[in-house]
Amino acid sequence: ESLAVLPVLNSLVVIFRSLGLSFQEVGIAMMGKEMEGYKKLKQFALFGGISVVLLLSLLAFTPLSFIWFSGVSGLSVDLANFAILPLMIMALMPGLTFWISFQRSLLVHARKTQPITTATAIEVIGICLVMFVAIKFFAAVGAVAAALAFIIGRLGANFYLVFPFNKIVRNSTVNN
Repeated sequence: ESLAVLPVLNSLVVIFRSLGLSFQEVGIAMMGKEMEGYKKLKQFALFGGISVVLLLSLLAFTPLSFIWFSGVSGLSVDLANFAILPLMIMALMPGLTFWISFQRSLLVHARKTQPITTATAIEVIGICLVMFVAIKFFAAVGAVAAALAFIIGRLGANFYLVFPFNKIVRNSTVNN
């Protein structure tokens, strides 16, 4: 039953993630030959990421979440109540999406794409491991385990990309 809320939950979170998802293409296009767009893109990624996390948190941590799940999405009262905790956990995902899109855009711009592949593998493996551990050893409910897995997997990918990202920034003219 808990997994029945995942499509509704993911649909809502994708609304807030969509700006971050499209930001990667913008970042690649607007970076500039000498990375002259880096600072503006960094500011926008930070502002955009914080904004979508705050907006989704406003929904997740207030009675608006129940109104969304039961009134708009049509979930039963029990399922609507059950969907609130996974939504609270997923509130960070839109910000993490902005962050990883910014990281990826810089790496693609610098033609250093191998770390993106590795980060994706880290994310997928992290999701699988967290799901397994959460359900097997902590008896977590499916939707809560999935929400935790998505966040922890994405954090793993984000943190892995910090090193190659910072190396490119250090070696560029951005800091000069």
